[in-house]
Amino acid sequence: MDIKGKKLLILGANAIICEIVNAAKALGVYTIVTDYNPIEKAPAKLIADEYWNDSIMDYDVLLFKIKEHGVDGILTGFIDIALLPYQHLCELSGLPCYATKEVLEITIDKAKFKQLCRDNGVSVIPEYDLNTFDPNIINAANKVIIKPVDNSGSRGVVVCDQPKDFDKCLQYALSFSKKKQVVIEQYMELDSISASYTIQDGDITLSTLNDRYVHRSQDGGAVTCLSLYPSHYIENYIEKMNDKVCSMYRNLGVRNGILSIQFFTDGENYYVMEMGYRLTGGQHYMISKAENGISSLDQLIHFAVTGKMADFSIAEKDNARFNNVYCHLYILGKEARIARFEGMDFLKNLPELIHFSQMKMVGDTIGPDGTSAQKVVGLHLKVKDRNDLYRILQAIHRDFHFYDENGNDLTLESM
Repeated sequence: MDIKGKKLLILGANAIICEIVNAAKALGVYTIVTDYNPIEKAPAKLIADEYWNDSIMDYDVLLFKIKEHGVDGILTGFIDIALLPYQHLCELSGLPCYATKEVLEITIDKAKFKQLCRDNGVSVIPEYDLNTFDPNIINAANKVIIKPVDNSGSRGVVVCDQPKDFDKCLQYALSFSKKKQVVIEQYMELDSISASYTIQDGDITLSTLNDRYVHRSQDGGAVTCLSLYPSHYIENYIEKMNDKVCSMYRNLGVRNGILSIQFFTDGENYYVMEMGYRLTGGQHYMISKAENGISSLDQLIHFAVTGKMADFSIAEKDNARFNNVYCHLYILGKEARIARFEGMDFLKNLPELIHFSQMKMVGDTIGPDGTSAQKVVGLHLKVKDRNDLYRILQAIHRDFHFYDENGNDLTLESM
């Protein structure tokens, strides 16, 4: 189906939403973005065909405008808090939504999702019941990690390694939870991997599997700084976990869309850590497009304006067993306001570059250490091997920097 000229309303207008705007425009779709932020704090408004200044939860106003402007579809991505407003607005307007409210409520809530995993024989990180937990078991060899059940991007996540710090850590995590609920888990020091799946009319296929390397803050927060595709666990994961994961999501009732799921693993056991039923900052679709010619972002846009993920069988093209090596690098920064960049042209002209994305601009403030808010620039690279990647990383750390207004280098060498 030709979607050129269709009108897409995108909920949110921050820097990463530019990815949706650019992809939709490349498909010939007319783009409208909306949120309550002024244009100087909403980069997507600068590049969209049209923008509104309405909150994504101002349903009456948005519903009126959707009908008045002849909007064909709605989409959002990258953050959990936008998903239920997206679903509700789709329901009110009668436009396609890739998920039901019930499914979103389970996948957004960490406690409910862990129960879904247990019910389907998918191992999760061992956890403790807050009501009966004894902080005296905590020590350097037996740390715990405390997470708000309803937040993402590592916000509010803290590691506790001493009994005397437990109450302080607990209150910190609770402060990031609207529900005032937390999950207390055993702190895992294993390899980390991430899988992404594409769903078309109930058919679930593995699109990518990557090794995750993280930057950890002193308080235990962790943020992905580098991903390598395909994971060196690819065959092991497909043998041990892929069918279990697909079965779990079929039992949940997913029909369309994309999802990601993160694990800790030692190659023998896999422990679920996080999931997202949405576009993620990992932007796995960039890698699958370079390798297999298909993009789950393009497919979500197609679904939004037609109710169908694609006019072809995604499963016939999806293949996580890549022939090439890819890397997604995040350049992280220290918490401060950015005054200037140095070496941006160098980054944009790297011969290995597939895609460049910028999350922070001059004048923006970098977020807390160990959270996704400290991501400044993202690079998707096609490399020969890990040695080649090391060479490129060295060049980037040498030639690209950003500074605060006092000339302090804010660039974090996280790898």
